[in-house]
Amino acid sequence: MKKHLLAVLIALAVLAVTAFGVLAETATIDITGGSLSVTTAAIVLSNVALTGIDTTASSAATANTWTAVDPTGSGDGWNLTIESTDFVAGLHSIDISADDKNFTIQLLQDDVDVVNGNAAPVSQATAPMIIPDAGGPSKFLIAATTTGMGTYTLNPSFVLEVPAETYAGEYSATVTVTINAGP
Repeated sequence: MKKHLLAVLIALAVLAVTAFGVLAETATIDITGGSLSVTTAAIVLSNVALTGIDTTASSAATANTWTAVDPTGSGDGWNLTIESTDFVAGLHSIDISADDKNFTIQLLQDDVDVVNGNAAPVSQATAPMIIPDAGGPSKFLIAATTTGMGTYTLNPSFVLEVPAETYAGEYSATVTVTINAGP
């Protein structure tokens, strides 16, 4: 009886070890991509007191925090473009396409930060870049293929050339930033 009980216990132990050793399950997950997006904030330029000479209005990088997000999961890359209207105050304007009235953006590579994701996109505006008002927008940030997948903060700075002959007033412009698929 003891031998029979011992044989049954050994058989159950072998069966338990064999049963647990051959069980394997598959884990699956379905990952879907989202849409590219960019979030900007108003650009507040410094006030200017007219003095009879050309001057500038500026906005430091620390005053502007924007966010670009690539949750597509495609690795296809993307780019940001920028364009602006002229600055207008009533019947007067600052034509930003004129030589002495340019509106520029500068985005140092150190001002492009990875919040979550892989390699940061590359700034095309490490030196001041003129923001166009006609003829199409300009690329100022590029995420090459397999980069820019995630969330990134950007801190661009801006300068508007204000010529001596500018009329006094509160000027405003519409700045359009667009995120586009592909580098």
